[in-house]
Amino acid sequence: MKTIIGTLVAAAAFAALTALLVIYTGMFNVATTWEDPAPIRWALVTTRENSIESRAASIVAPPTKGAKQIDTGFRSYREMCALCHTPPGGRDSPITKGLNPVPPDLAKSAEHMSAAELFWAIKNGIRMTGMPAWGPTHKDDELWDIVAFVQKLPGMTKSEYLAFDARLEKGHSHAGGGHGDDHGGGSESPKDAGHGDGHEHESEEAGHGHEAGAHGEEGGHGHEEGGHEEEGGHGHEEGGHGKEGGHEEEAGHGHEDDGHAH
Repeated sequence: MKTIIGTLVAAAAFAALTALLVIYTGMFNVATTWEDPAPIRWALVTTRENSIESRAASIVAPPTKGAKQIDTGFRSYREMCALCHTPPGGRDSPITKGLNPVPPDLAKSAEHMSAAELFWAIKNGIRMTGMPAWGPTHKDDELWDIVAFVQKLPGMTKSEYLAFDARLEKGHSHAGGGHGDDHGGGSESPKDAGHGDGHEHESEEAGHGHEAGAHGEEGGHGHEEGGHEEEGGHGHEEGGHGKEGGHEEEAGHGHEDDGHAH
């Protein structure tokens, strides 16, 4: 009996020393570009799958709500997921190619996961995979919408996915408002958004009215104490800012000219 206990203690001490050696010598390669040996890959994948399955076992999936829920889920998937999880018929993004492990093709893997397992993974994320947790920024109902769409991915063709994309406006529902979406309104493009401070540009041509070459200032903008007192203004032809010796704004750029319809 003493021999067995002594052997176990020696084995435990050896394992601890080996672990410390790996930790403190930098022996383990943490680079994403390093391909895991088969035993390590098996251990990681098996651990991940069993962990998700056991934690999702107590989750009860709510009834699906039909086509409207799937549409809402698609809009969120397009904004939040498609960059890493390549859509049907799409091309892998540089982010997808640079992740290790490679993000799963949900059109294939989703059919092997229950709705509860998909929900748990979306809400909580998965460590050391690049999969973020969306639970802290989204309500459960919003995440179930994504689950509803993801469950439609297996068997979906490229043309079917593109039909969703063409039919549904950009942006997605977001309880926290963190993405600046209008909870249903499309996301603005740079042209629509102007400077992002309330400026509504009538058109690009009527906006700044620059002649060849940026603002046309000598030696930069030449701002002094927030007054925008450039030398010779911005060099606008029509409208624009077109003021010499400063913009003379009042708490919010109160211009009314051809350039900015403030």
